[in-house]
This record gives sequence, structure tokens and C-alpha cells, in this order.
Amino acid sequence: MKRNMKKLLSLALALCMIFALAACGSGETTPSGDPNSTPSGNVSTDQPGGETGGANDQDGNGRADKVVYASTMSYPSLNPFLNPKTFTSAVYEPLGAYETYGDKFGGLLMESWEHPDELTYIVKLKENITDSKGNKIDAEDVVFCYEKVRTVGEISRVSVIESVTALDEYRVEFKWAATPVVGSFESIMTVVNIVDKDEYEATGDDMSSAPVGTGPYVVSEWTSGVSMTLTVNENYWAKDDMKYNRQKQNVDVIEIQTVSETSQISMGLQTGTIHMTDAISSQDAPNFQEGGMYASNHAVVETEAFAPKTLLVNTDPAAKTSDPNLRQAIIRAIDNETIAAVVNGGSNHPTYGVGSSYNPDYDAEAFKSFLPGYNVEEAKQYLAQSAYPNGTTISLLLIDGGISNDVAEMVRNQLSQIGITVEVNAEIFPNWMSKKQDPANWDLIVSELSSSDYVTTIWQNAFGIRNGHNEIFSDDRDQQLMDLLAACTTEAGHTQESVNAFQKYVSEQAYAIPLLAQLQYNVYDTGLISEIVMSGEGCIIPQGFTYN
Repeated sequence: MKRNMKKLLSLALALCMIFALAACGSGETTPSGDPNSTPSGNVSTDQPGGETGGANDQDGNGRADKVVYASTMSYPSLNPFLNPKTFTSAVYEPLGAYETYGDKFGGLLMESWEHPDELTYIVKLKENITDSKGNKIDAEDVVFCYEKVRTVGEISRVSVIESVTALDEYRVEFKWAATPVVGSFESIMTVVNIVDKDEYEATGDDMSSAPVGTGPYVVSEWTSGVSMTLTVNENYWAKDDMKYNRQKQNVDVIEIQTVSETSQISMGLQTGTIHMTDAISSQDAPNFQEGGMYASNHAVVETEAFAPKTLLVNTDPAAKTSDPNLRQAIIRAIDNETIAAVVNGGSNHPTYGVGSSYNPDYDAEAFKSFLPGYNVEEAKQYLAQSAYPNGTTISLLLIDGGISNDVAEMVRNQLSQIGITVEVNAEIFPNWMSKKQDPANWDLIVSELSSSDYVTTIWQNAFGIRNGHNEIFSDDRDQQLMDLLAACTTEAGHTQESVNAFQKYVSEQAYAIPLLAQLQYNVYDTGLISEIVMSGEGCIIPQGFTYN
């Protein structure tokens, strides 16, 4: 029987890549930052329903002919476990999904699930699932994919699963290593794409160049770093049972272009060669917004980054930042609101806790009140009481690229005002992943933790058991922190009050320093598109768009 999930807040729009460390997407906000506010732009909230044909439906098949989506994101591999969901939502499918821009989690490839005991979930697959080549998907394929993702995808959330076992042809047993936290089941069901085991192995390259999925579209052409063309999967198993917008087939051809310069994307929108994008610059966005020179046939949806930037602080006993007075000095010396207003042309929202307004249990007003606030004089006083009264040097680890380097530079400058020297260590992603596992490598780390459900899921990754994200609290060196975490991450204990209590303690101890959520501007051609659709995980699904 299906487990009733706590009602989620309407999940936000976004366009973002998914990699091993995080789920994809951004959170939709208005300038107020209110997670309950109405999104700007023409956004579909309809769930079930058939496709809508339009003016460019020249074939009379109820579908638009072609849509061109442009992004600065490239696709070096088509592996089902290493891909942005802009691509995978059309070609690959997981067991479960959040309904489009809604508040309901449900089965995609799975028909139902049971929760017979504290550590066990039993998932029942739909029995009619086939991939684009006609291979039937069964329980053994599910087991294979969840085991494979541990080594290929490195998706750390899967590490909470102790075992995945096929009970029969269509039933799969998932055993948790410890009591699942709130939202854990939903996360596990949405994070792994399911493919046929034999087909995956037969490709010889892990489907890196020849994907075969269960989704409504197939890859017909692909040039790495240039473009990808998706066409309708005529053998789609669910064409008569479309539940989610991500499963629709509203357009014959989806062309995904990789464009290195946002200025080129802007020009393509102006000329009509590009119909939608997630990569317009903050400088160009006003041209397509109300009052702009191209606003008459375009609309802009402003989204907040799904994975905000947060400084996590190393509390290992050997680390300098294990000194509580040093941490208090650091948190007071960093002015996140100024950082948000300066980097990336100011196209950011400051954050006030670990998480963002994308998460329904993120209480921005309360979280902000828990922070001590920017105060250089108080910072100097705490530094004087620390083991480093004359200042010291600390290290900052980050992923090289994007705005992280600019953020790090501003952090370095702000901490220098109180006598703390910051050594910035910018690493490519694989090196960053490796170095962050050893607390000897860093004092501060720019984290981009995210989750498609609750902030407590992020907190479990940041402060909880060993799982590949952050191991600094895994030995329970702060029992009060562990108790507060346990209280707010259970189904019964997950209330706004318990959530706020945990975040308050984290702020008081200066274990994490919130920075910002980057804004993105998503533009679409209203001459072709009347409604845009985003997945509950915050990813664009052009196949679900309504076309004029």
C-alpha cells in the first residue's frame, strides 16, 4: 500500500544539471524570496492529460513539430547515471517522481510500494514497462541500476541503502542501513534511472554514446559539446497512460544545443532560431522581460538555484576551525548579503540557512533571525578570545568555475579585515570530491548541497552519517547536534519547530555559514510556447510544454 507523504510545498522551477553530489535544478522565487509566492511567467500546474497540438502541428498528430532549447551545458556522456535531467527526463526514467510543479510524489516505473517495517520498503514495478528497443524492465534491472550507480554515478544518497534485492519478477526490496529520515524514500526512488541490464552491458560503453531508456523520447543524433536531437519514442510503453507531464510527447523533435556564449543564445532568441533557454545572462534578461525590446514575443521565469552556496566549517579536532571562538569570528566577519549583491552582477538571493527556499521546510525569516549578523567589531572580539588572537591562516576548498571563485575572493577579502588570511584552493570537480573527504585538506568548504524535498535531507548529508558529502560530524562529537538532527529528520518528529531548533543550533555554533542562491533567467518564445512545464525535481521538460 502506498504510504501517505506529508504534503510538500509547491516545488519550484529550475534548470540545472545533476551530477553525483546533488540533484538538479533551482528553486522558484519572486524577489521577495517567499517560498509560498506565486511564480512569475506562464507556468502549467496541470498534471494528467493528453498532448496539445498547435499552429505548427503540420503533421496533424497532436504534436508540435520542433522546439530548440539552448544551454551552456554540454553532454560529454549519455550514461544514465551521469547526466543532466534536461536530457534524462525525456530519455530515461526513475522509479518515482514528483508531479510537475505540484505537491504529490508518485510512481513512475513503480506501481505501488509497501513499508512493512522500519528499515524496509518493497516496491512493485508496473508490468508493462519496455525500453525503446522493446526490452522488458523487471526487478533484476532495478537491482542492477542501484548497484551500478554506487560506482558510476557516485550518488551519495544511495549509500543509505544497505541492500536491494529482487523478490520476484516485479517486486524489489530496499533495506535501509538505518531508520530512513523523512523524505529518504522519495529521494531514493527519484535519483536513479532504470535501464535494461543486458542492453546497458551490450553497448560496451555504459550507454555513454548510445542510450536506450524507457522514456518518451530517444536520442537520434548527438555530437558531444555541440547538439543533441531527441525524437519521439514510437514504442513508448506509457503512451496510453500518461500521468506526468514529463511523460508526454508534445513535440516531434527536441533539439538541445550547446552554446558557449550567452550572448549567442540571446541573439538566437531574438532571431527565432532558439525557442527556450536556461542560460540567458542577467545583463540580457531585461531585454526579454516586461518593457524590454523583445518582450512582445518572449516571457522570462526567474529561478533561484537549486543548490545554494554555503560554507561548511571543519570541526575536526585537528582543524583550526574546531576553535569555537574562531568560528564565531568568521561567521560575524562574512557579509553574505553584500556577497549576494556583488557577485554575478547581483543576480542572487542571500540564503540564511543550509538549504534554500526551494525546500518546503526552509523558514527564511526564522533562519535569518538565528544568525548573529555581520559585525566586524564583534568578530574581532571573538578572534581575540580564540587560540589565534593575532590572526591566522585557514584554507578554503571549492569547485573551480562559475561564481564560486568570485564568492571565495569576497570571503577572503572580508576575513582579511579581521586578520584572518584565507588560502583559496579551487579544484576541478573530481579533485574536489577527493579532497573534501579528508578534513586535513580544508577549514572551510564551499558546499552546494541540495535536495528535491526537505532541508533535513540536506542536513543529514552535511552533518549526519558517513555518506560522501561531509564527514566532520560522523563521529558524533557534538551529541546535542546529533540529538537535534535525529529529532527533525524522523517522520513523526519532522515539524517546523524541530527544523528551526536544529538550524538555530547550527547558526549559534557557526557550523555552517549561508551565502547565496544564484538566480537564473529562463526565457521562452511565447509565439511557439504557451505554457512551460518543469519537473518536481526542478528540471525543464520541453516535451511537456504546451505549444501554440
